[in-house]
Amino acid sequence: MKKLFIVFLAAFVFAVVNPTKSEAKVMYDGAEIVKGQTGKMTFSKDVKVYKKNDNGQFESMLVKKGNYFRVYNIEKYNGQTYYWMSSGYRVQATDLTVFMAIPFEQRVQFYDNPAYMWINRDKPFYSFYIEHDSLGTHAHSYYTYLNLWGDFKIEQGELVNTYDLNFVGGGIERKKIDPTDIQIIEPQPVNKDTLFIVTKDTVQHIKPYLINNNDYYQRIAGQLKAGTVLKSEGFKIGNYYAVNLAEPQPEFYTRTFFIPQSYVIEKATLEN
Repeated sequence: MKKLFIVFLAAFVFAVVNPTKSEAKVMYDGAEIVKGQTGKMTFSKDVKVYKKNDNGQFESMLVKKGNYFRVYNIEKYNGQTYYWMSSGYRVQATDLTVFMAIPFEQRVQFYDNPAYMWINRDKPFYSFYIEHDSLGTHAHSYYTYLNLWGDFKIEQGELVNTYDLNFVGGGIERKKIDPTDIQIIEPQPVNKDTLFIVTKDTVQHIKPYLINNNDYYQRIAGQLKAGTVLKSEGFKIGNYYAVNLAEPQPEFYTRTFFIPQSYVIEKATLEN
């Protein structure tokens, strides 16, 4: 739960500190929406909602029927859905909650360089469908950085993932995506000329905020020894640098991966 809170906090910080792409108000269903907002929620009757304070104590608030709240993040796991509301309140979806998703087209316009993060822990994201993929090679689990796995477009109001399968004679694969399975984060720019030195043994993180090893690519990722030289891929997500090997090696996965900021130091800093 602590790691999930870190994930949520990182996303919330991005939503607060990054300037919006446009200063003009964005409206939906008669209300202004803001950067980082996933949806809006009301309740069908008066209910109490709760949040956990830093001291471990729970604080409650009585919400009147029909009162509107912004939803900033969604958790889906163990067959349940939980909404993170304004002011840090977290509510489980029940027949008392009335959730309305913000259309993805309106959510994404707040971002200059959006990163799409898969947040549904009950099912993996398939970058494209290959029948009888027993190894789960193309299944990507919770908090995967989806931008690496095909293109995302808005077609007729729907979020669509496309993947070019012409190299195997399959044409262009198109698949509609439930936008509530995706959280949008604004990556922070990092100089692409930056080189990093790994300071302690770790693994290649195929996704930021590595929580489990369910991804096929995570299972085949290499062990990074202290002293390994990495090069920046030009951005970071939260406290994770997007990197690659400065000198590619055949036994390593050599597409963009991530490493915690606390596990590296800039090469120039080390030399100075």
